[in-house]
Amino acid sequence: MGSVPVMSDMMRLRPFQEGDLGVLERLAYDPQMLGPLAWTGWSEARAGLRKRWEQNRLLTDDEGVLAVVRGDAAVGAVTWRAVRYNAVSRCWNTGICLLPEERGTGGAVAAGLELRDYLFAHTQANRIEAHVDVDNTATRVVCEKIGMTLEGVARGAHWRAGRWRDAAVYAYLRGDLPPQAADAGQPA
Repeated sequence: MGSVPVMSDMMRLRPFQEGDLGVLERLAYDPQMLGPLAWTGWSEARAGLRKRWEQNRLLTDDEGVLAVVRGDAAVGAVTWRAVRYNAVSRCWNTGICLLPEERGTGGAVAAGLELRDYLFAHTQANRIEAHVDVDNTATRVVCEKIGMTLEGVARGAHWRAGRWRDAAVYAYLRGDLPPQAADAGQPA
C-alpha cells in the first residue's frame, strides 16, 4: 500500500514493527485499555496478533492495522476492514484507539484524518464509515471533528456487556472531501 503520509511533526501512521507489538497487545488484550464502551470480550479476533503480524504485517486487501506513532513510539492503532454492500460494492469500516495517556491530545482526530486520506488515496473505496456505541461521546466527537456525517442509529447492532447496544453510524464519501484532500496522492 505504499508509504503513509506524516500527520504532523510529532505524530504519524506507519505499519506496526515487532517492537510495537506490546502496545497493540495491550490495546487488544487489556479491557481497561479500550474502556467499557468499546471492550467486547475475548474472541478469536483478538487472539494470535503476533502470528498474524508474522504472516502479513496486519495488512491485507480486506483489512489493516497501522500504528499511530508519536516520535518513535507507538501510542495507538488505526484499523479498517471491508464491509460489502453487494457483490461489487464495498466500503471501509474504521476504528481508532489510543493509549489512555494519549487521549484528549488531538491525536485521534489527526489519526482519523490521516487514515481517511490514506484509504481514499490508495484504495478505490467511495465510502468510509465508523460504527460507534451511542454512549461513546468522546469517539462521536472525534467522528464529527474529522468531518464524518451522522447517518443514523443502527438499533441493537453491538453486543457488549451482556446486552445488545445501539450504534451511531458515521460516514464520509469520497465526494465529501475538499478538492485538495480528494486529490491527495494522485499524480498531477
